[in-house]
Amino acid sequence: MTLLETAPQASPSASRAFARPLTAGDRAYLAFHRLNPGEFQDVGAVLFLDGPVELADLRAHVSERLAHPRARILTERLETITVRAAERRVTRSEASWVSQPDMDVDAHVVALDLPTADDALRLGRVDDAGDRRVRAALDVIATRPIDMERQPWMLYLLRDGASSGSAVVYRTSHIAQDGAALYRSLHLLFGGDDTPDIGLPAVIRRPRPVDYLRFVSRGLAVLSPTRVLDAWGGPPTGPARHTWVTTELGRIRDIARRHGASVNDVYLAALAGAVRSWSEYEWREDARPVHALMPVSIRVAADQNVLSNHTSGVRVALPCGEPDAARRLARIAAVTSRLKDSGIGVVEHHHFPAVAARATPRMLSYAASFGGRTRELAMVATNARTIGGPLRVAGRAVTELIGTGPLLVGRQHLSVALFGVGDRVGITFAASASVPNHDRLAGLWLAELDEFERLAPATVQVPAQRRRAVRAR
Repeated sequence: MTLLETAPQASPSASRAFARPLTAGDRAYLAFHRLNPGEFQDVGAVLFLDGPVELADLRAHVSERLAHPRARILTERLETITVRAAERRVTRSEASWVSQPDMDVDAHVVALDLPTADDALRLGRVDDAGDRRVRAALDVIATRPIDMERQPWMLYLLRDGASSGSAVVYRTSHIAQDGAALYRSLHLLFGGDDTPDIGLPAVIRRPRPVDYLRFVSRGLAVLSPTRVLDAWGGPPTGPARHTWVTTELGRIRDIARRHGASVNDVYLAALAGAVRSWSEYEWREDARPVHALMPVSIRVAADQNVLSNHTSGVRVALPCGEPDAARRLARIAAVTSRLKDSGIGVVEHHHFPAVAARATPRMLSYAASFGGRTRELAMVATNARTIGGPLRVAGRAVTELIGTGPLLVGRQHLSVALFGVGDRVGITFAASASVPNHDRLAGLWLAELDEFERLAPATVQVPAQRRRAVRAR
């Protein structure tokens, strides 16, 4: 029997001292995992270093970090424990996160030899030689689900024909971590002694009646079908294939400022433009949009040092049918401004825990896999922002970081993710192998930034939400 079917009972003292309940998001992803054997939703990041490190040094570095009390959350594993409800004097068994400080570090920090150039070609990686082998390695790692009988994360040192390597892949199960939790893990493993400020609010206000109406309206809108492109090549099949580009965060911020938009608006508008260019023939007579699921954080500052999932999501129409890049950006900015004004995440933050506690496993699984419903959604577009850094791995500085969002193999065509460190941002496209020419999308996204710069107004525009704030004062 596996841990997820019947887990060993933790001792009562350990349960009281170290047990942590699952969040609503954890429960949903766990329900999907249990009801769909062989399917998994893992996320992660690739850290590029300024020089090689040895596997022994990486293991020693991680062991030292895990010995610190604040890193105890990285030793948590999923177990079934007995919980006593004092007011009713009854007990029940439930899955919880339980700390195991004596975890086997060597089992979680391993080496993987980079494929040869010929092997990378056989895996379909025909791009530049430098990244080709790293991308092929990531494609292989993505086929290896995280073992949920142990702590739900792994570190792979990518070795280049020797005992050392200059790239490290972090992988974790979405059951355990969302984007903010992934960044917290990376900071605990490779960051400084500070606690990074990731801009979390102290509180999320209580919902008003209008918030409930807007929540229901958004839910009903999600049920309407999205446009299905011929360019997808039919139903998604085959394993995940990863491609990415990197650029400067300062460049994106400058574009956003000049167009009166946000960094997220630029990210989504460039995605819309990339999809348009990639499938250009489909937009000549049909301007109907495709829709992306955009994850939204409902995490507050008190949850900053806790892993797990604290996210919701909203469907955003990508105006790929708009031929002008500046107008595409303006349309995206208008949509996201309305979403911010509508109190998105307010209802979810305050009510999802109670709903999840009463929902059936099938309902939870449906919620966790909604991004894979190609009838309603064309893709998932994650914006995890960037981690401030600096990050150091066994004495080597992290120069770039790209993230990998979850791709439900056999269910999704595309998953896109924005991650980064410091001023370096990476945009990663994870596509099913069946999607033709998917490796063009990353370069097309980057080309959209050139177009935004070309069309940017000579004077800086003030975003609509800032104009409203000024008038209010």
